Amino acid sequence: MTRLNLPMSRRGLLRGGMAATALTLLSSCDAGGSAATTSPTSAAPHTGPAATGSQAGSVPNVRVSGDRYGVHVEPSVAVNPRNPRQLLAASQVSPGANPEFLATYLSSDSGATWQPGAVPPLPVGANGDDVTVAFDAQGRGYVCATSDKGGRAIFVWRTDDGGRTFSAPVTVLEDQYCDHPWLATGQGSTPSARNVYVVWGAGDARTAPALDLARSTDGGQSFEPPRRILAASTVPSDVGAGPELTAGPDGLVCAVCDWTSQRELSGDITGQVVAVVSTDWGHSFAAPVRLGSESSVVVLPGDVMPNSGPTVAVSAQGDLYVAFPQRRAGTYADIVVVASHDRGRTWSQPVSATPADGATYFQPNLAVDDAGRVGISAFALADGRVNQVLLVSQPGKLRFQPPVRVTSTAFNPHTPTSGGKHGAWWIGDYQGITAGEGAFHLMWNDARTGKLDLFAATVHP
Repeated sequence: MTRLNLPMSRRGLLRGGMAATALTLLSSCDAGGSAATTSPTSAAPHTGPAATGSQAGSVPNVRVSGDRYGVHVEPSVAVNPRNPRQLLAASQVSPGANPEFLATYLSSDSGATWQPGAVPPLPVGANGDDVTVAFDAQGRGYVCATSDKGGRAIFVWRTDDGGRTFSAPVTVLEDQYCDHPWLATGQGSTPSARNVYVVWGAGDARTAPALDLARSTDGGQSFEPPRRILAASTVPSDVGAGPELTAGPDGLVCAVCDWTSQRELSGDITGQVVAVVSTDWGHSFAAPVRLGSESSVVVLPGDVMPNSGPTVAVSAQGDLYVAFPQRRAGTYADIVVVASHDRGRTWSQPVSATPADGATYFQPNLAVDDAGRVGISAFALADGRVNQVLLVSQPGKLRFQPPVRVTSTAFNPHTPTSGGKHGAWWIGDYQGITAGEGAFHLMWNDARTGKLDLFAATVHP
């Protein structure tokens, strides 16, 4: 949510005509299965089988959103480790152009069908945005979001039944600037390994970005006072920090964000991706480590500006992975990945996860499955259409297979009812991915129905 005299909280706009670029692998983008045709006002579950295999266009899509809302953006999805068939998702929604409210969605059959969940209760008159979800090792679910009630605030809700009901909101922060909070939970068996963490972009227009973090040691019933884990930059930034967060074994916690983002003469916005790591359950954090330069906004012909941010995930063994987009020569961008196998002390050089095929790849989202495979979902823009794709690397050395086209129908984002946030069509800052039982579950918003609806797919590599 952008506010006057503050850095841009969203990292870009997508407007104007689409670039005419080529993507051989993602050609014939209108082939494959069709979207579900359930009425948008229906509350009935939407069905569709999970998918195996990796042929482009062969992944069945399930329409998740069958509600009255015309805009669904920034979905987040999580799998219950105690019951891998149970998924919980949340999204910003609105009947109009700008997202205003929160909605949740539930699946009890590994994403084959979805139904509406309960609505996390907000203070009277408050809006909600920037929502993320997570499960802890005991199977408790959590939703985190910002609100503008009486000034910016961050709330967390807990659900003990997979999203059918939610607790009253627990206040993490209130009456302070905050943006893009991200939620993560510990996955161990000891009390300290079951902490709940929230990180967010802080600072102001003169010193942004900075990162603050709050921790819960009692299952989300209360949070400790916020602490600064990344000092504010002395260099003004064009956009907010846009952090993400992950928690791994033996006290490992890692936050990543954009730092000191600047607008180039081309119009692109580039910044340094940094990681801050704790190895003691969030008691303390090491000095930030710079991982590489990110193109958070890439300006393409026709004033197209795909927006992105860094994303982070951790394996069960404690291997950390961070992905982010980089502009290459010409009119396209790659997704690159770095890894740490020593709990964030050292990091590898960036490895490209995407082929040099002329597409513009943006909005990467990371997950690691129980076999240690690294999965990246991303949007691929080519020939004026957008596809959601999945890139997978086997455990060990990062070496990604050709992208699997997940969308059964490519979409044209220039839809009259698409998001008008910031005065232009807006696709959000992130999409959803999670991993469980040898599968990657993806959720994204697209405009194939004539408005921004949510779709999901399950891929078994």
